[in-house]
Amino acid sequence: MRKLMLVLGGAVLALSIALPASASHAKPVKPAHAKTLSPHALCMQAIAKANKAFGEKQRAARKALHVDQRAALKTLRTSQNAARTALNNQQKADQTTFAVQHPTATEAELKAFHDQQAAAREALHKAQKAEMKTLRTAQKAARSALRTQQKADKKAFHAQQELAKKACPA
Repeated sequence: MRKLMLVLGGAVLALSIALPASASHAKPVKPAHAKTLSPHALCMQAIAKANKAFGEKQRAARKALHVDQRAALKTLRTSQNAARTALNNQQKADQTTFAVQHPTATEAELKAFHDQQAAAREALHKAQKAEMKTLRTAQKAARSALRTQQKADKKAFHAQQELAKKACPA
């Protein structure tokens, strides 16, 4: 029995040393070969990079226009809200002043006062509506101008790229 245990222990020891060595079936590491590109491939690579840079530039221009237009719209809305609040506060103060100055106001005086306040609110509303329309028209024109400019730039760029492709060594 001792001899059997000794033989089995020796076999286990031999296998424990041999298994890790045989278990790694990894491919041997090859030395990295420096791949040199042909002049044509380098030229085409440069053209591809220029195409990518051009597209990114145009996307950035569109995004900048969009951000600027959103900021302009937000600024206009904020100023219009402030103007409405100021008019409302002014009309409340005018109402208080009118009530103090005319404790027993006639129906005609009240109507004239209310008509005056309604006219002021309507004038502000029309002015703000016109401001919003002007802003939207200007923004639409800016977007259209950007699209037209980018279309022309794209056409010129692609013509330039075609010439560059023809100039690449074969």
